[in-house]
Amino acid sequence: MKMKFSVCLLTTASVILAMSACKTQKVTTTTPTVGVVKTQTVEQTEGTIQKVFYGEWMASQVGEQHVTGENRPYIVFDEDSTNPFMVKCYANNGCNTLNGEFAVTPGGKMKSTGELISTMMMCNDAPYEMGFNMALNTVESYTIEKVGSDYLLYLKNGAGATTMILRKSDLDFVNGAWAVQKIGNTPVPQDSEMKIVIDIPELKIHGNAGCNILNGEIRLNPDVQNSIEFANLATTRMMCPDMETEQAFLKALESAKKVAATGNKDIIFFTDAAGNTVLVLKRLMLK
Repeated sequence: MKMKFSVCLLTTASVILAMSACKTQKVTTTTPTVGVVKTQTVEQTEGTIQKVFYGEWMASQVGEQHVTGENRPYIVFDEDSTNPFMVKCYANNGCNTLNGEFAVTPGGKMKSTGELISTMMMCNDAPYEMGFNMALNTVESYTIEKVGSDYLLYLKNGAGATTMILRKSDLDFVNGAWAVQKIGNTPVPQDSEMKIVIDIPELKIHGNAGCNILNGEIRLNPDVQNSIEFANLATTRMMCPDMETEQAFLKALESAKKVAATGNKDIIFFTDAAGNTVLVLKRLMLK
């Protein structure tokens, strides 16, 4: 996911509500400044930050609020190439985009190194904005839990109370080029042109539906393990001899809700809401 961020300082909720557009304004925050970690402490040298910490996390719960809807807050953590215990943060609270830096230790300590920077748009429907900002401003520790193939990140304040839960789905095994082996229980001929490329980082799908070129979007539900849906599918409109098979393929994509893989992850299965297998794909080994 590619993001661009404006540079407006994050302020309190009252100031945010007073702004109707992105402006530059310096505001004093209550977040204590933590100096950039240049000298490694004993705690910092006792391990490395888990690789799973980096990347995009979708908010599952903010404070006591369970997050629902399509416009979900998210956070992306990036490594700092100059300091392994500094983490760059890019986020969206459902209305405004934010960025900043956090000092992080392998032992689970985490604290903002200064003021977060944010756009200052006023949104009518942003129920998690204040709680999201508060969680980032007050975080002092974190824990990561693995649940199936998903990960849960718990952000906690100085009292040890969880202020936000974020989820990351480990769907890297779905990335790549695939040939369609079966539509439902019906085998697809090996010489078929029915091949697709799934791009999880960009949330895109494209390929050949058998005759026509296919493009579409991917949607993930952070509340459901191995969730995946294909939306806004569009194809070219050539008339071909076997349009029935192509239409069955497109219908199967539209009905997909979850994905699973075999042990070596060279075969993946898509299932519908009832748990029925609607598609079986085989990984293409590209030269």
